[in-house]
Amino acid sequence: MSENGLIRVASFNLKRDFGIPLHRSHKWQERRALAAQFIRESGAAIIGVQELLPSMREDICRLLDTDYAIQGLGRFCGRNPKEDEHSDILVKKQDATIRQVQTFWLSKHPERLSRAYYALFPRICTMAEIHLEKSGREIRVFNTHLDHICGFARELGIQVILDYMQRYQQQNPMPTVLMGDFNCKPNSRPIKLLRGRLRNAYAHLSPDLLCNTLHNFSGRVRRGAFAIDYIFVSDEFEVVESQVITDSIDGHYPSDHYPLLVTLKLHPIGE
Repeated sequence: MSENGLIRVASFNLKRDFGIPLHRSHKWQERRALAAQFIRESGAAIIGVQELLPSMREDICRLLDTDYAIQGLGRFCGRNPKEDEHSDILVKKQDATIRQVQTFWLSKHPERLSRAYYALFPRICTMAEIHLEKSGREIRVFNTHLDHICGFARELGIQVILDYMQRYQQQNPMPTVLMGDFNCKPNSRPIKLLRGRLRNAYAHLSPDLLCNTLHNFSGRVRRGAFAIDYIFVSDEFEVVESQVITDSIDGHYPSDHYPLLVTLKLHPIGE
């Protein structure tokens, strides 16, 4: 939703079927309609998703029909459909238009399919330059999923993203959003690297409002627990509201992660 200068942004790890067999009710085919329902009902104009396989992407596109556009490249460039995870960016067409998009790899060779030395899989980041229809402003959005095992790979990943941000800003400055599943605690090195450049959209919340973002389909909420999912914004944004959406849908959860939802307001140009 984008009105009165406000825009909602969501980050959502959709949880692919992988590794340990999931309970039937937790399999993607049982959750895909719930995931699409959340996206629609969230009112978010921009949504970053993680763990999106090509078959899941087809489901989301079908369930959301033509109301949303989705952009991004898989981490294997389509060469391995069963493992070709996307960190795509969706926009609600009524509210926003993607003008430019790029996917790069979180490695020492970010322009081509590659992985950090200690990472189990290639990791990617998708960047989109987005035109906001009602305000006429343009913003730059980054969406990523950092390595789940190696701290060095996560730190390298954030540094690669920051390098790209700086390069883009030098070419064409824009208000910036970075979101995704970072797989790291708030006091970790990658988060500390970000703090000097961007603001955590949840940092203003009191500890009793902060909670875990990974719940493994339990629906458990641990107040004061650390998150592994984040939304960071540049100084051009005022954070109006931040939420970790812990509600179920008819007793079921669309993912093992809680979605993040923030309402942002762009400061007037020149402020």
